[in-house]
Amino acid sequence: MSTSKIRVLYVDDEADVREVFASVFADDFDVRLAESGEAALSLMAGEELDVLVSDMRMDGMRGSELLARAYGAHPDVERVLLTGYSDHDDLADAVNRGHVFAYVQKPWEAEQIKLTIQRAAEQRRLTLENRRLVGELSAANARLKDDVEVAHRAVVRPRLIVGSPAMAKVLEQMIAVAGTDANVVLIGETGVGKELVAYAIHERSTRKRGRFVAQNLAALPPELMTSELFGHVKGAFTGAQNSRRGLFELAEGGTLFLDEIGEAPPNLQAMLLRALESREFWPVGGSEPRRMDLRIIAATNRDLLSYAQAGHFRLDLYYRLAVAPIMVPPLRERPEDVRGLGAPMLEAAARRMSRALPRVTDAAWAALSHHSWPGNVRELGNFMERLVIYHAGREVDAVDLDLPPALGPETPDRIESRRSVPPPKDGGKSGDPIVLDVPEKGTTFDDLEREILAQVLSRQGGNQSKAARSLGLSESTLRSRLKRLGLKG
Repeated sequence: MSTSKIRVLYVDDEADVREVFASVFADDFDVRLAESGEAALSLMAGEELDVLVSDMRMDGMRGSELLARAYGAHPDVERVLLTGYSDHDDLADAVNRGHVFAYVQKPWEAEQIKLTIQRAAEQRRLTLENRRLVGELSAANARLKDDVEVAHRAVVRPRLIVGSPAMAKVLEQMIAVAGTDANVVLIGETGVGKELVAYAIHERSTRKRGRFVAQNLAALPPELMTSELFGHVKGAFTGAQNSRRGLFELAEGGTLFLDEIGEAPPNLQAMLLRALESREFWPVGGSEPRRMDLRIIAATNRDLLSYAQAGHFRLDLYYRLAVAPIMVPPLRERPEDVRGLGAPMLEAAARRMSRALPRVTDAAWAALSHHSWPGNVRELGNFMERLVIYHAGREVDAVDLDLPPALGPETPDRIESRRSVPPPKDGGKSGDPIVLDVPEKGTTFDDLEREILAQVLSRQGGNQSKAARSLGLSESTLRSRLKRLGLKG
């Protein structure tokens, strides 16, 4: 406990008894005196006390009523009641209504009263300390919940590759804006990597020690957008059983990335504008605003200025957001970046799937760089995963890519040439493509898998270890599939 004296309020309607109490305990406690319940409550309203000691029988307000009212107004102050032998009924009432810490029968002894007050003060200290620890734990849990939410929003972001003149210009703009606190609008097609650019700006800014929080507004129902961004207080609407911090608070001190900003409904646009202008926001149902300290980076696949001029987006909000607009070019306009982006994506996919890394030839990378990539960086990432699935541990040449039709339409000659390639006479090497006949009607997936495994085993002379490595499988998985399909290794 603190070395400061315990603050005690003693209440008794007999002046000589009050004087005796003050005289006996002057050296032990910081004593206050009151001659009635009303005087005691008035004094408690203006002073912080540790223990209230009251006589039961007093003119006017009895001690049981005083303790009950004191508990309602000052529940942290511990209460001790002095009673006589005939006060049993009042004592039961006091215990039930006033949450009495202890009662002492009169005539009291100094040592007994002293020990009781010390224990009551220690109980108060422990109660307050527990409350403080619970508060700290609740705050820590809230922070942990926020961190978990941010982690769930986070994605594994590949490095931002700059190998083309188009992206070199974007990099110059990123470097220029990262050193400021200006709001940014990133404009580019879907899947072009706008979040990568936003994250790179955040990492090069003075806010890099804060959180980077990303939200695609198109993924939120309009009725939830306001609560998701600004949070809400308990009881703000049906179902709001607890207060919840919004993305503006989660991103405090850092960067908030709002993708598809053009999808924000008019009411949310108005709230965003006010927040940007005043640097404060109101949680849903809140009684006072909260200050904001963050940078907003917005993104869109629209021509947002034309969209605003057509009346679909607030022009004043556009100008607030687009202090530094940056155009992110599509992947087809920067073919030099395909290999630089694709190679680490391929490695990451192989690690994630625990499969052998495909060996992509220069000719294959050249073919990939000439693809139009309508899905941009996102499509490239998906394609790298496909290579790991179908070509784990094998060499991948241009003819193995089987790129989507966007590279060029399939012709009958190309289809026929793929079907008519004969199997290697020497049984084939591990990197040679597997050739399947055109499936007949009624052919099952098991039939195709059985044929593939039979070809691979044949090429490897029946060696299951080599066959498993060539397929990017474990030996146990291969043996399980052979057994299921009725094949002998």
